[in-house]
Amino acid sequence: MNFSNTLRERDGKEHISFDGKVACGSKHGDNVAALQLMTAMVVDNGLIIRQKETSTKTNEIPVMQSMLKHMDIENAVITADAMHCQKETTALIREGKGDYVLQVKKNQGKLLAEIEAYFHKCYRDTPELLKKNHFTELDGEHGRINERHYRLLPITNWFDETAKFVGSHAVVEVTRMRELKNKSSQETSYYITSLASDVKDIAKYIRKHWAIENSQHWVLDVTFKEDACKIYADDGAKNLATIRRKILNLVKSHSSKDSVAGKMQRACWDAKFRAEILFGEYFIKA
Repeated sequence: MNFSNTLRERDGKEHISFDGKVACGSKHGDNVAALQLMTAMVVDNGLIIRQKETSTKTNEIPVMQSMLKHMDIENAVITADAMHCQKETTALIREGKGDYVLQVKKNQGKLLAEIEAYFHKCYRDTPELLKKNHFTELDGEHGRINERHYRLLPITNWFDETAKFVGSHAVVEVTRMRELKNKSSQETSYYITSLASDVKDIAKYIRKHWAIENSQHWVLDVTFKEDACKIYADDGAKNLATIRRKILNLVKSHSSKDSVAGKMQRACWDAKFRAEILFGEYFIKA
């Protein structure tokens, strides 16, 4: 973890995404549960800067809070799924001089109802305010069209529940629409944030949060075959999980533009490249 943190870049606001992952193959019968890890990842470069074992899915909340207490999050933006939209979590983030963008769901029912009511009120009474703080994204591939609308409203005295979330500054409504051939779908999500930024900036943190699924979880399962690994005895699963993430950090730290799988394959037959991965390319070149 110390090595990973030396590679962190602090230009502007660093985006740190928290998410849990289960090593499915480490489960053994009814007596040994699958290893579950909570991970903190720097989104822009994919570096894993902290991880901690959790006993159950619901135990992720205190585990993330414990991690925040021992991390340097000054000037960072913390994102996590709706489970972590907790008053205690936002207090810890603000104590660490960080900011947060957290999704609000039914686990915070009063807050969710209040946000939905406020947006409904603004659609009816002050639509110009929503138009002013509106940002749209449009993309797609393979016949699929994705359209996302972000609308931001600063928190006012109209709210009661938001005051319980330390440093809360604004709420965001995200409407996602997807079209695929003859099918279409739409969903609306809500977020609370301490950032005093424009809606386009906050949209970036919302969209990029799930990069942890693609740049870490998917790579660990597909390239490192983590879910397929059946080792479970003693600390075997946890030790191997730590080694995989350390190697993943080393590979991603190399300046080559190739994929993680491509870099690992090259490291197998190129001794110099392998040394650059393991010891640092600038040290080797020097």
